[in-house]
Amino acid sequence: MRFLTIFLCLALCVSIEARYTTLDDALLNGTKRVDVILYGKYTNSSGGYVNGSVGLGYITGFYYSLRAAISFRAAQSFFSSQNAFRRDFGGSEGTFIGDSAILLGESFLEYFDGDTAIKLGRFQPINEYINTLTDGIWIRNASLKNLTIEGMWAYRKGRVSYYEMLPFARLGNAGWFDVGIKYFFAGNRKDIKSSMYASVFSTFIPGAFVSLGTRWHSGFRFNGSETWFGIDIGFAGSFEDHQSNFSADNNTFLFDAKFSFGFSWLDIMVGYLASGRGGMGGLNAMGVGNGTQADDSFFYNNIQPFFIWGGHAIKFGRNAHLIYVASKLSFFDNKLNVYAAYGATFFDGYSGRYGSNNTTNIIQNELDIMAEFGITRTLSAIAFISDTHLGRDVPNIFQINGGFRFMF
Repeated sequence: MRFLTIFLCLALCVSIEARYTTLDDALLNGTKRVDVILYGKYTNSSGGYVNGSVGLGYITGFYYSLRAAISFRAAQSFFSSQNAFRRDFGGSEGTFIGDSAILLGESFLEYFDGDTAIKLGRFQPINEYINTLTDGIWIRNASLKNLTIEGMWAYRKGRVSYYEMLPFARLGNAGWFDVGIKYFFAGNRKDIKSSMYASVFSTFIPGAFVSLGTRWHSGFRFNGSETWFGIDIGFAGSFEDHQSNFSADNNTFLFDAKFSFGFSWLDIMVGYLASGRGGMGGLNAMGVGNGTQADDSFFYNNIQPFFIWGGHAIKFGRNAHLIYVASKLSFFDNKLNVYAAYGATFFDGYSGRYGSNNTTNIIQNELDIMAEFGITRTLSAIAFISDTHLGRDVPNIFQINGGFRFMF
């Protein structure tokens, strides 16, 4: 998580002073990141495993308005129960490659001139409706006062992390498209806790689905302090082709609303989500985001609060309604960071996961907890707990995973 966090922060926090006029200076004054992780997982349904993972990455300084990044991750299984690791390791064409894997991580060419940003390659967009790495191009422009225009095209998606390495899959024949505009009414564009904006957008895969949506965000700080509160509301409708593998069998919608507040060491969110007959449909083609697998931007911009491997009820349930509370806590000068989310989802089943499409009044309760403790400046311990319980007409699953991360 921290490895991806640094790359995202570097991509957003570009300073004029970081630009170089010679290629050698740009190449030699970049930032390298290395992390070594021993990581294990256990579930009460399929046993557990222990893996080792190494991530290597380098991002150059800016040569005038250009820079580049490259990263890799390798993983090796040390122990497995019932070959549990095989769920996570896949080849580039979707075939299993045994008890080890290596994949290209975030690797891109980026242009930024102060108003226009273009990123080409493999990258992690900051978007409420995306929680996967994408292969494509991302263009943003803020030349007009208070207005940001954005466009994105992706032809593949996947995931490269210590907890999951997914093969990159094609997004239809033509790829996935996103266009949108965001207008800032007040505040600082770079501070989600002190800004107000509205956005409209459309995402689509030709021949699969077309979605249209709008979002509103208001964040207010008290006298410039760390105490703040915010309100987020979003609605998107998706018109599904019904025949494509990327579409649902019914047109659908996704509504979300949350109230947030916090101060120096604590942030809390209380939220509600609702989806239609087709669940999230094409809106979930890139994975509706959550707040635990990337940097703070994802926590504050998330739509649903559960881990990437959790939240199946709200992600895949029909006519789903989720009520949740989530919190982010920091202790001991940020040496200990904790994320916790609890929610209850009410839904009407999903063919292929929860049985018949006609099943109604299903209930699933879920608790997710993540903790990371900095033992030293370079060594930290990480732990995730996910538990579904008090379910009606669905199985309950408990899983715990974690390990040690060495980073330099």
